[in-house]
Amino acid sequence: MTATVALLTGLPAASADELADLRANQELLQRRIDQLAQAGGPTPAPGVPGGYGTQPIPGQPIIGGSFPRSFLIPGTDTSIRVGGFIDATVDYYLQNGPPNGNQSTTVGINGNLPVIPLNVHMGTTVPGFPTNIPGSGTVAPGTPAGLVPQSTASSRGNGVFLISPRETRLNVETRTPTAWGESRTFIEFDFAGTNNFSGQSLTAVSDNLIPRLRYAYGTLGGFLAGQANSNFSDPDANSETLDFGGPPGQAGVVRIPQVRYTYAGPYGSAWSISAETPETDIVTPAGNVKSDSNTGALPGGPGGIVNATAGCVANGILISPSVACTLAGNPTKASAPDITFASYWSQPWGHVDFRGVVRPTLTVNDGHLIDKTFVGYGGGISGDVKPWAAPPFGMPGTWEKDDFQFQFTAGSALGRYLNDGADAALATNFLTSPATAAAAGNILVERVREFGYQVGYQHWWVPNLRSNLVYGFSYYAYPSQLIGPTQSIVSNKQLQGAWINLIWSPVAFVDTGIEYTWQQRQTVANLKGQQQALIGKFRVKF
Repeated sequence: MTATVALLTGLPAASADELADLRANQELLQRRIDQLAQAGGPTPAPGVPGGYGTQPIPGQPIIGGSFPRSFLIPGTDTSIRVGGFIDATVDYYLQNGPPNGNQSTTVGINGNLPVIPLNVHMGTTVPGFPTNIPGSGTVAPGTPAGLVPQSTASSRGNGVFLISPRETRLNVETRTPTAWGESRTFIEFDFAGTNNFSGQSLTAVSDNLIPRLRYAYGTLGGFLAGQANSNFSDPDANSETLDFGGPPGQAGVVRIPQVRYTYAGPYGSAWSISAETPETDIVTPAGNVKSDSNTGALPGGPGGIVNATAGCVANGILISPSVACTLAGNPTKASAPDITFASYWSQPWGHVDFRGVVRPTLTVNDGHLIDKTFVGYGGGISGDVKPWAAPPFGMPGTWEKDDFQFQFTAGSALGRYLNDGADAALATNFLTSPATAAAAGNILVERVREFGYQVGYQHWWVPNLRSNLVYGFSYYAYPSQLIGPTQSIVSNKQLQGAWINLIWSPVAFVDTGIEYTWQQRQTVANLKGQQQALIGKFRVKF
């Protein structure tokens, strides 16, 4: 199967729709290459140097390469392919859309879902809300229990409309035979990262979309080095959605610099181990911090939280009676790579992938008084099943292409390895760096336990028309006594969403479709926010 070949060679496994499209247009595009190779043409006019419009040198036609839609670089054994797609995505938020100016069309877990406006306002009393400790100086005497001490962004209203080409991609792939096995390179960019030039208006003249590196790696035999999908992820089990943000519960949909080795085993199996660049990601009373950011984020931004407290309390301890919860410097580091391993089994009916990860050096260290190291770990199982593709349930027509996808992931201090939009592996009440001697004894750090799952079913109505029904859920056990009441408002303990779509491919390399999604988040403070959106897409591949 294509997925197995991709895994064995170290290339990122394609999603189900990409595999189907590749099979569908391989014959068409290869036929085009063959036609180009056989085509003659007029020679340049006398005195006109070769250049634009120059035909191939007689006797040196374009030669098809070793894989679909590729051609040989003249004078070498290297085959090269240029690919990608032009994408236009339209979002219409029926409920709780983001600001128009950000030009983001990511609705789900990597987009608006983790920061949906909450359905509360300043002064609201919420049962179970972790109110500041009475008598600490941070709340007035007689303040009722459960009073929300923050203002939160009210709903932006309904009817937010967005359209953007930022999911457009461009990639280049090469393959070269060697005595050590095939060597491959792959590099890909899109425009879905930072999209602001020096604070200019994003849409005043032209959308300021900056290229973002997605993949950049090379392989030789079973070895891979560079930036690729985490070995802990299983893209072949990701359900197809038009929403670029995607559902919660997927395992580590991250592209990480790494070194990996894959061994081709018996019975369609592949065994792989990878050392991936580490990151200590923590949540504090002042916000989320990562080991590569060197800053502490204050509550605010997309979630609309404004700090309204006079002091800072964490774990029932008064850190400061007058200064709000802030984080000075960056107290995190990691001293060893994350180790991931996977056992992928491909069968005629689908595949199963067993996955694990160990994060050995998640460290909170201010270089002075605080030095605490934790080990994160987790595992999961994922795969897809084509229930009607083989006896005794074999069915005629398009039913044999139907596919059921599933993922389940759980662990402690998983952080980025469970798709959640926040990536916090540790929770701590650490706030100042370097710590004072008085505060050092009160610093506590805990691992965040988490789990998630995703299920989806794809049905083919006719060979060029398909639908997907998808649900995703994830849960994060943040200790509210450590992160404090301020951060408890914005830190999500539960994310969920459902998607249903209809996708039509009028020709093999064009996808167009429409999708409805409902999504909800619930914070540690038991506050909720939800959104609904319609998503449209037109994508032309090349």
